[in-house]
Amino acid sequence: FKYMEECFKKEGYTTSEKFYKNLLFSFFNFGIIRKINVFVDLCLRCKFFFQDPEHIDLIIFDGEHTKYLEKVLPNKKYVIIFNRIEQINKIYISKKILFYIIKNIFKRSLKKNYLTILIKIIAPKIVLTHISNSEDFHIISKILSNKIEFIAIQTYAPTAFNNMFSEEGKKNFFIPKLFCYSKFDELFYKKKKVNIGSFEAIGSIESSLSYEYTQSKKLNINPNKYDICLVSEFVSCLNKADHPQVKNLSDCYGLVAEFTHRLCKKHNLNMVFAGKSIKDTVNGKREIHFFKHYLKDYNFEIFQPTKEIKIYSSYINIMQSKLTIALWSTMLREAISFEKKILSFNTAGHPDVAFPGPGIAFPEDSICILTKPSYELFEERVLKILSMTNKEYFNQLGKEKSFLMTPTVEAANILRKRLKQTLEYNTNENIK
Repeated sequence: FKYMEECFKKEGYTTSEKFYKNLLFSFFNFGIIRKINVFVDLCLRCKFFFQDPEHIDLIIFDGEHTKYLEKVLPNKKYVIIFNRIEQINKIYISKKILFYIIKNIFKRSLKKNYLTILIKIIAPKIVLTHISNSEDFHIISKILSNKIEFIAIQTYAPTAFNNMFSEEGKKNFFIPKLFCYSKFDELFYKKKKVNIGSFEAIGSIESSLSYEYTQSKKLNINPNKYDICLVSEFVSCLNKADHPQVKNLSDCYGLVAEFTHRLCKKHNLNMVFAGKSIKDTVNGKREIHFFKHYLKDYNFEIFQPTKEIKIYSSYINIMQSKLTIALWSTMLREAISFEKKILSFNTAGHPDVAFPGPGIAFPEDSICILTKPSYELFEERVLKILSMTNKEYFNQLGKEKSFLMTPTVEAANILRKRLKQTLEYNTNENIK
């Protein structure tokens, strides 16, 4: 985006027009050369172990979002298997591993073969992931699920625009057990006709852990501290990669922020702008620059947390607000789990980014949805919601709260219990 150019130039980037005229750059980024560069970097970065990995009962698959999973594990006996090239830091080499890779070299990629045999040798009772859309997880679980329990935990609202829902993607899609947010998500996946063995709706692990955090730290949560919590939906790369078919999405994010700030200034409402990025980081600076474009008439402040409280901060802000506003953020649904009112102000007009998600009918006249880009209608709706009791509001939701989000205070404990039961059951089966 043109308005982000200054920000990226300060980071040391140059424009793509100039960059791609450099023949040397083009040569070194040519397919095979780039793969060689990645391979060399991997070899220099990693520690090599010329042996089989040791057995352990539980594997966390994918290094993303492990901070959540580590807090619900029954014990500390686990290992993280990294599948993203930039995160892999150790490589095992043995006869078993090499033989398996060579034997299956024409069936799957080198990485998928390596991860498959690695997990097979470790022989865990459970492989757990928080990245439910991981193709690596889907393919490996399809190969090994007859001997190992593969479990995925939902961490975001599903979207229609994703390669895993293409006809080719569906061939690889496989989740033996999915812990999801609610009935909505189960209906979504079933409508997509993807292969999921079983569902259990337990709600949001993130919001549950945030609630536990406030209890353990004995934080004084004031549910009426803010009138409005505005959720930042800034995308750090800003390259339209997530939803390139929605041409006006960034402008819609900006409109939500602008209308909310205008309303709060006019009616002297107390608001908190919940940032998505960590304070004083590259993404944090990009987030501020992004909203400066849309909020140039306002002296705005984004609440960007420190790294230590990043996983809890937005949820705590929601707990302390009467109303949460965003375009279609998953946090709108998670706010429901705290019995909080929400408003999806979604003017994108595209079915792929509809709230609460694409393809599942939800009442368009619901109190929680506004799609017309009118400040007057926005103002009227927000003031109406703020004046309503929770009972009045949820009576006009159009669906049961639990359809959007299963009550989640106990979600983390439910998952702990399920994992413990699975480990104990598999232990007993092995003894038999």
